Amino acid sequence: MATPHFDVEFTKDGDIFQPSQVDELLAGLGPVTDLLILSHGWNNDKADASQLYDELLGNIDKLLDLRNQPSVPAPLQDLVDRLRDRNFAAVRIFWPSKKFTDADLIPGGGAASAAAEAENAAAVNRILDRLKDDPHLLGGADRNPAHVAAMERAKALVSQLATTDAKREFVQLLRSILDPSMKEKDDASAGFFAVDAETLFENAQTAVVAPAAPGGGAGAGSSLGNGGAAGLGDLLSGVQAAARRIANFATYYQMKSRAGIIGSKGVADLLRRVRGAKAAIRIHLVGHSFGGRLVTAAAHALPVNTDLVTMSLLQAAFSHNGLSDGFGEDPKEQGFFRAIVDEKRICGPIIITHTKNDKAVGIAYPLASRIAGQNAAALGDQNDPYGGMGRNGAQNTKEADNQFTLGLPGTRYSFEKGKIHNISSDLIKDHSDVRRIEVAYAILSAAGSVA
Repeated sequence: MATPHFDVEFTKDGDIFQPSQVDELLAGLGPVTDLLILSHGWNNDKADASQLYDELLGNIDKLLDLRNQPSVPAPLQDLVDRLRDRNFAAVRIFWPSKKFTDADLIPGGGAASAAAEAENAAAVNRILDRLKDDPHLLGGADRNPAHVAAMERAKALVSQLATTDAKREFVQLLRSILDPSMKEKDDASAGFFAVDAETLFENAQTAVVAPAAPGGGAGAGSSLGNGGAAGLGDLLSGVQAAARRIANFATYYQMKSRAGIIGSKGVADLLRRVRGAKAAIRIHLVGHSFGGRLVTAAAHALPVNTDLVTMSLLQAAFSHNGLSDGFGEDPKEQGFFRAIVDEKRICGPIIITHTKNDKAVGIAYPLASRIAGQNAAALGDQNDPYGGMGRNGAQNTKEADNQFTLGLPGTRYSFEKGKIHNISSDLIKDHSDVRRIEVAYAILSAAGSVA
């Protein structure tokens, strides 16, 4: 039996696009005991987001349908019993995310070559053109005239970036289209606004290599296949490679800001209205990629001591220190979303899938390290101050454990209230491989842990 679902679309400013969608949701909560709040991430248009939801919910349905079977395999019996009398529904969130393509992150497949240099030049122009886009809704073609003018000027400067004046103007133009109020120390964005242009280019012109995935071999190399790697590498160097990395960082910053606004404003308000309509409903936040940041921002806006909420972060694209109780040099910094833990804004478990197979997060976060001037060998790994949640799980977080590995339905998880569980997930082969039944089972296991 298919889980009933409600689509809710948000604008770039975090407003609900069609209030009737929320009215329909609230009217349909009567029989619902458990509400899944699902958010897509980058690499999405509306069709892609719908496909992600359809496939993930299809696997959730397969597992929930076991409740109707006269017998189930013994390892599944406990979960089936926990969920037997529950009625699930899902909210499918649609928000205006932006593509982050492999060709832009790793032009030419990562190897340093003449062809890769040419592809890098094309990638810089593509990224700058996309920074003109300012869609009101997912899939929209809206452009901001000020952004168009700024990025056209930035494109004209690309051939002149050997000069200090061109570097300075290029960086100033990128900063001019971003909201500096969203900067934070977790992801090097505070430094992006603080350092001078020459330093930014110097930091960003060095090759970026993330440590190898399990079984991927040693050393630095280009990306391989479906997201595994013998060291995820963007091996180009020089001022043109730096320009692409800086523009990519601006794209990352734009998306992380938008996800934060929509989560903390629109989705948080939706959760309040759901709880106002039905106080005892269990809520299960599920976010993929930047959608992980979106649902985390929504959780961050919940009241203190909010019960009956779980959160599943699937290859989340934000800092692995986002929930930290202390990271960096003394005096230590707290993660941007630390209040979720300290103030129990989510009392149920938080689960986090992570794998070095995630090429997108694996390169995006070493990029942040380069922006910040980090030159450590383990760029993007758990020892990098700017690593990503989807690559490493929650780091420097005393409530986090590493005891679970993503497995087939029947895998024994003992998720606990108030805990953060990093789930080693090398079954996941790339950034978007999160719709599989093993992931659906982990989400339902977290849901089942809330009595």
